Amino acid sequence: MEDNPAIEPHGPKARHRATSPAPKVKPSGKAAASKPVEAQAAQEWLAMLGWIALLVITQLLMIVFAKRCTGQAPLPLLLCLAQFTISAVLSSSASHALSRSRKSKAGNAAPGTPAQLLAPWTVLADILPLSAVWTGGFVMFNAAALHMSPGMVNVIRCMEPLATVCVGAGLGQQFSWQVLATLVPICGGVAMASLTTGSFSATGICFAMVSNVAFCCRSFSLQRLRRNPHNKLDDLAVFFNVSWTATVALPFLQVPLEGAQVLPSLQALGDRRWIFAMDLLASSVFFFLYQFVQLLVMTQLSPLAFSVLTPVVKALMIVVLTLYYGDEMSPLSALGVVLSVAGGYLFTLAKSNSGRAKDVQKNT
Repeated sequence: MEDNPAIEPHGPKARHRATSPAPKVKPSGKAAASKPVEAQAAQEWLAMLGWIALLVITQLLMIVFAKRCTGQAPLPLLLCLAQFTISAVLSSSASHALSRSRKSKAGNAAPGTPAQLLAPWTVLADILPLSAVWTGGFVMFNAAALHMSPGMVNVIRCMEPLATVCVGAGLGQQFSWQVLATLVPICGGVAMASLTTGSFSATGICFAMVSNVAFCCRSFSLQRLRRNPHNKLDDLAVFFNVSWTATVALPFLQVPLEGAQVLPSLQALGDRRWIFAMDLLASSVFFFLYQFVQLLVMTQLSPLAFSVLTPVVKALMIVVLTLYYGDEMSPLSALGVVLSVAGGYLFTLAKSNSGRAKDVQKNT
């Protein structure tokens, strides 16, 4: 048994000490310092949840309205032309609004240089390949959604890291074994999901795989653009230049490939032409909002938080689209989706760790 501590008898001095106020204890430095850290972590998680909700909502509405458009008139190039045209107008307006907001905050006493919107000729040479792969990725995505459910297209989109490794290897980049090992759960998970689900289509899978190659090339094109010493564009200005160049270039593809189908498809709609036009406008607006929210996320969140957010959004989109379109998904295919999304997260972490290790070796 433990000995009870000795209790002092209640004499006069003891009573005086008992009634006197207790001495104040100063909080320790660690406890005081941990509160701001915990509050900051909680705020970052709340911000991440908000960004996840915005990304899921804008992407979901973009895909739903795009699917409605291609369901009424199978014209994916026309859809992309509308999306990039509206995005060019809205991104220009957003850039001017942000520039005015920054000016009003700075005041008349400290006028800053206005943000550059239009890319100069020395930068346009790097904008054009970025615009080509950005546009091609969405054209292929819309074409894939013509042949199978958007939820299943997003499952195939989980294999984008494989395309990144293949394209990077073709450009002479080397990847660590940790990065290559993450391709096993990614490819295995997608194979499990596709083999156990009957709503996949060979044509849709091919289009989705081509979109993976196009989307992964965006990062390589962006790296080339950022190395350009004449580049003074912010992210919103980059998207504006991508949008207007896509708007100029797409008719050269759309007219020979879809031109003969436009009038018959619109005439077949009859009185539903206005519904098609409103769906086209809604898809284009949410296309811009999704891209704009993505740009905000990349500037507001840390790289680690962004690496967590991306696979979470991808997983939520697969679940939401599968439920919305009523796709059948067996437990084995659901496990495959989880494996591929988890592999995508591990791929991001392994790639960032490998990049940091290379930077340390260069500095030493």
